[in-house]
Amino acid sequence: MKEEKTRFLLAGLFLLAAVFVIPEAKQTYARERNIVLRDDWFTDDWYEDENDSDYFYIGDTGHIEVVYNNFWNQDIVRLEYISNAENVVLVDAQGNYRVVGSGSAEVMVNGYTADQERVFEESYEFRVCADLSGAGLGKTYVKQYLWETCGGTDTSVPLKNAPKIEYYTFDYTSSNKRMKVYCYFDSDEKAVQIQSESAGSTTLTFTINGKVFQLELKVTEVKMAKKSVVLAQKKKIVLKLKGYPGKVKWGSTRKKVARVSSKGVVKARKTGNTAIYATHDGKRVGCIVSVVTPAKKRVVSEAKKIAKGVYSQEKRMQKGYYDCSSLVWRSYKKAGKYFGDKNYAPVAANIAKWCFGKKKRIKGGLSDDNVNKMKLRPGDLFFEGGEHNGRYKGIYHVEMFIGYRWRGFYGNKPIVDCLWAARPANYYFGGMMARP
Repeated sequence: MKEEKTRFLLAGLFLLAAVFVIPEAKQTYARERNIVLRDDWFTDDWYEDENDSDYFYIGDTGHIEVVYNNFWNQDIVRLEYISNAENVVLVDAQGNYRVVGSGSAEVMVNGYTADQERVFEESYEFRVCADLSGAGLGKTYVKQYLWETCGGTDTSVPLKNAPKIEYYTFDYTSSNKRMKVYCYFDSDEKAVQIQSESAGSTTLTFTINGKVFQLELKVTEVKMAKKSVVLAQKKKIVLKLKGYPGKVKWGSTRKKVARVSSKGVVKARKTGNTAIYATHDGKRVGCIVSVVTPAKKRVVSEAKKIAKGVYSQEKRMQKGYYDCSSLVWRSYKKAGKYFGDKNYAPVAANIAKWCFGKKKRIKGGLSDDNVNKMKLRPGDLFFEGGEHNGRYKGIYHVEMFIGYRWRGFYGNKPIVDCLWAARPANYYFGGMMARP
């Protein structure tokens, strides 16, 4: 008799559990959250609920509370809770709910009077994030290459063993605050997208639907070892790419000026300027190669050397010192040009007068067109004038152009900086120029 009572009790407990079965949650990020449904339909906030826009996780529990204003003096004696998707949300007769699956479910709440008249009718939509307890990252280490001036670089890291993801929450942190790294989650691809805009190493921590994932990220900047080269005709130079160990394709924007081999060996041909570049996956980094005569190469090299000295008009002809016109005169002395005076450097205005008298003036001068089309050549001279100093064209200053520096590409056209012997890049804008 005692054994029969025990079997009867166990059977009763089994039937009770079958009425309201709540599966064990697979995720541990469960919370207790209460929901309030109101019938204040005479006010602006008749459907107000602070949690309505939130997402839920499997295992979340709570109570659905009804706030009834009883405007018509009809008391509610019975509440009815109905879930339209019990595989997502279960709710009992007292309004206690538990989230058991991912997806969406609507819980309808009806309130009845003693006469079974329905005087309350509201619903709440549960949007439940997918269970990622069995998912993992397809990669735990990512190496990216940031090509100089080509913008950021991005990588897609898929989740493995992930179910269909209809709703999700996503957050991330980076251990290296100095790095510019941005991440977002693509639910359609079931992948984390990582975008980097600076080099460095960091540990990324992602929280997706309550589950934490970690990934090590290393970003290396890819750039050319040199951005500007002045090369004498028929000479060679090997350009080296820094930061990228893979195979790249080399190219030249003006092959008549210089060619480049598959290993980055540049051979100078005709005088002029060209962009030599390395390409991988649509991204390019480059170097502006200016080809000049051997004599002009000596002139430019001497100008760079003199410009390392001290500016002094008083000691302008002494070694270790210079002013603008003595720098030009002493540099061109290497090519056998003296601008009319073989013994002493003339002033800038006299150098300009000599150049223009010899028909050496460059049409357009230091114009955007000449710069952007790379029409200027190392060794060209720039003159500043317009002063009322009684000198030729009011010229008071001369500077030597020593080449272009690669800064990027706009389509297939190189973007360049103008380099000067004794001034910073892009120091001058507009003005007269000559090619001795």
